Amino acid sequence: MSTRAESSAIITGATGKVGTYIALFLARLGVADVLYLGSRDQGKLGTVLHNARVCSLLRESKTQVEPLPLDLLDPEQTAETLHRLRPTLIINSAALLSLYPFFPSLRKRQARMGLVAGFGHTLPKDIAILWPLMRAVREGSPDTKVVNLAAPDTAHAMLDRLALCPTVGAGTIDSTAQGIRLGAARTLQLNPQRLEVRLVCHHAIRRLPVGTVPFFLRAYVDGREVSASLDPEALIGEAVDVTGVETMTTPVQSNAAITAASAVEAAHAILLDTHRIRHGAGARGWPGGTPVRLGREGAEIVLPDGLSAEKAKEINQEGVRATGVESIRSDGSIAFTEREQFWLREGLGLSWKEMRLEDALPMSAELEAAYRRMDAEERG
Repeated sequence: MSTRAESSAIITGATGKVGTYIALFLARLGVADVLYLGSRDQGKLGTVLHNARVCSLLRESKTQVEPLPLDLLDPEQTAETLHRLRPTLIINSAALLSLYPFFPSLRKRQARMGLVAGFGHTLPKDIAILWPLMRAVREGSPDTKVVNLAAPDTAHAMLDRLALCPTVGAGTIDSTAQGIRLGAARTLQLNPQRLEVRLVCHHAIRRLPVGTVPFFLRAYVDGREVSASLDPEALIGEAVDVTGVETMTTPVQSNAAITAASAVEAAHAILLDTHRIRHGAGARGWPGGTPVRLGREGAEIVLPDGLSAEKAKEINQEGVRATGVESIRSDGSIAFTEREQFWLREGLGLSWKEMRLEDALPMSAELEAAYRRMDAEERG
């Protein structure tokens, strides 16, 4: 097997819910010569590996699917692997903890407390993986582009302080934008493919009540702006309910396929150098999400008409605070807001006030124990 393909992609966390969908979707597209399925536990790869290979063949795709032993908690070994393979692209879907199983108990507890907290407190589970991964990319294959699904709206701004920012984040704002297209198309009684939206917002808009997190939205039909004909807050409220699992009112139990599809579309644009405008989070180390133009050179931020870079950053910095992060320091560490500290203390029994990058791994273990304890108490 060649160690260097014309184009190749690595999926981290390939055995997880989202990672499995990414593998199946990307194998069928045929946009990479080799697709590596990365996992610490090769014994768990059998199902997704063989499904992806057959899915690729059913589509007559050129993509060769291969297993890849990969322990992201070992950045030195990961850097060696990346240097050997020099992948065109990495899609990171790995995290130390999945929140999907805990959402019912989380909603129950927060409803009982009369509180909807942000997701700033969950950053340890993402940073504990993303920080060593990006260090490995810098050391082993700095030209590799990284599409990240682990808290990109805030984590990228943190890692940008150390020049370790991934190329672009997927899911979050991209999922919201598609939900808005569906709702607006229904309102205007037209095919959603005729409608484009340009949205600037932070992931917090998918968690907190509509109207409490700032955003900027423009909508166009066949190139003509139709924003004035729409109710933006109503559209966003519906969009986050039907494309996510974060709100208190969502009918969706899992949006893993939506999240994976967003990552795959970003990968498609980068690998084929389409320069297509999509929505992405954390591009260029900015907080929150914006429209982006994606290609082999990376992500270019393309702001909607009438919105300055300064105002866009201000909108999304407010989103960072809404999600529970008061400030991001020069070393990438964060301080939690008073509201987030209250939730941590009263809801989860954790006395955190800040997080340093080097503390993310032990804090992730504490977070998992707290969520499991909450889940047992709410179910009991």
